[in-house]
Formats: sequence, C-alpha cells, structure tokens
Amino acid sequence: MTDFSDSKEQERLQSYLNIHLKKDEQSLSPDEQIDKLHKRDRNKWIQLAVNIAAIVFFGYSFLFDNTFNQTFFIIITVVFVLNVGLIFYQKNQIHEIIDYLQWKEEDEN
Repeated sequence: MTDFSDSKEQERLQSYLNIHLKKDEQSLSPDEQIDKLHKRDRNKWIQLAVNIAAIVFFGYSFLFDNTFNQTFFIIITVVFVLNVGLIFYQKNQIHEIIDYLQWKEEDEN
C-alpha cells in the first residue's frame, strides 16, 4: 500500500494527476475527478483492445498471407507490444491516482 501522507509521494501523484487530467478538470471536486479518471480508465481498455487486435491482425497476415517481410513484422509487433505495456502502466497510474484522491477526500473529512 502506498503511503499517501509522504510529501514526495504526494508530489509524484500530483504530477500523475497533471498528466491524466486536463487543466479545467483539475479544478473539479475529488469525486468529479475520480469520475473523469474512471472514464480515462475505460478508454485505456479500448486502446488495449485496438492494440491487441492490431497484433493479432498483423500476426495472422504474416503467418497465413506472408505479405510482410519478417523485419517489418518484428518492428510492428515490438511497437504494439510496447504500446500495450505503456497502456498498462498508465492504467496503474490512474488507479493509484484514484486511490490517492479517495484517501485525500477521507483525510479532509
């Protein structure tokens, strides 16, 4: 569990919040910010689905149609796999921010 009372941890999470929420969304209440972050989390699932579908499509095309040379296939696969990894990383950040905002809201009450 993350220690949200640590000032360095709060700075790190605040920087994540600046990345994942637009400027006008940062002035919203914590509940509204959490709602916006949940929406971003759902969008990340869509991005994951598109990336995985691309990997499957290119893999299928390479194996059965062989329209790509092997180097191109490897480059495309590496790019999409890295993209999937980065999306999971962003999803983890979003979940951590949500936990932080919930803690912050409880701490204020």
